[in-house]
Amino acid sequence: MATARPFAYNPPPNAVIAGTEQVGSLAVGTPTSGFTTNPRFWNGPDEDLGYVIAHPTPSGNQPNPLSITAYLGFWRSDLKTEESFINLAEYVSRQDNDPQTFADGEVAITWLNANGYWTSFTPKTPYTELQTIAEYLRNYMPEFRNPSFYAYQLDGNGYEISDGGGDMYDNGNISSPWIIANTDYYSSTNAYNPSAYPFAVDYTNSATTETLDTSFGYISLGYQQYNNISQSLTYLPLTVLGSRDNDTYGSNLPVGFQTGGNSGADGGGTLASSSIYSGETVSGFTAYAFFRETYNASDPSHCDLYILLGHPNWNSTFGTVNSFAQPTSVGGCGGYLYTTGAGTKNILAIKTLLSKNSGQLVTSSECQTVVNNFIIRVKQSQGF
Repeated sequence: MATARPFAYNPPPNAVIAGTEQVGSLAVGTPTSGFTTNPRFWNGPDEDLGYVIAHPTPSGNQPNPLSITAYLGFWRSDLKTEESFINLAEYVSRQDNDPQTFADGEVAITWLNANGYWTSFTPKTPYTELQTIAEYLRNYMPEFRNPSFYAYQLDGNGYEISDGGGDMYDNGNISSPWIIANTDYYSSTNAYNPSAYPFAVDYTNSATTETLDTSFGYISLGYQQYNNISQSLTYLPLTVLGSRDNDTYGSNLPVGFQTGGNSGADGGGTLASSSIYSGETVSGFTAYAFFRETYNASDPSHCDLYILLGHPNWNSTFGTVNSFAQPTSVGGCGGYLYTTGAGTKNILAIKTLLSKNSGQLVTSSECQTVVNNFIIRVKQSQGF
């Protein structure tokens, strides 16, 4: 089904038509009081086929199917990509006798709007792209497993792993976003219940982006319940993506994940934790990555790997970045990585669960390989 919207020529000093967006001399959208013939509304092109730029034609001689006076017209990019949109916007600037070279789509929008043009192009953000990224990453799940990966059992529910096989957990791996109220869920060793973890991620949510904490969108890479015989590797490692809706709710909001629950090591084992990246540029992304792991117990090791990614094409800004690894003596699996404040916006958060059998260490180098693989595939999913 085509995606299109109505337009009318509504030059100043005419009042803004209720229900429409006014850009220069163009009224865009469906008027609250219904369509009129003065001004006349025209349906725009199919926006699924490319990015549309609408322009006024003050002379009224715009060609149209009805062969009547028309005061507006349209261009559409050949492809629905940022590069194709920029090429079209630069063509428009030349037609306007003000030739431009646009660094990115956002700069092009600014110029177009300032000169009376409307466009359907909206810059990509990690929030709007969560589902696209998730669908792409699911094709490469083996790349996100560490060597000698332990296929832990998803034997609890969508919110926690009950045991995982081999006493990996005693109701653990309960993931929540870092919420606006800065509530701590990482220090809890309790099993999942909605009152103890009101913002817990449901890993069965893999079809569409769901929202927690008003503005935090998340989506899982998939979940397949343990069938009491074997655990499918299809959706392992267990992974969730998240980002804030900064376009709607503004910047300065925290983004990242925290983990709570109980470790099967029962206060034993050895803690391993380290920052893998601390703001370095990796394949064009600004990257932060951190892992928290319990190993050296008779139980399978559990290694929570946290990643934060920003990119110039997302217009990303990092604030203060915070991380934590709970001591094994507490008996839990607590940890976090998040960024907040100082204009924080358009950051992608990833949390994945790595493991080896018999308490073997998932090394920092192995974690780094997994992080690099995530970054490469996210980049490809966005066409960066």
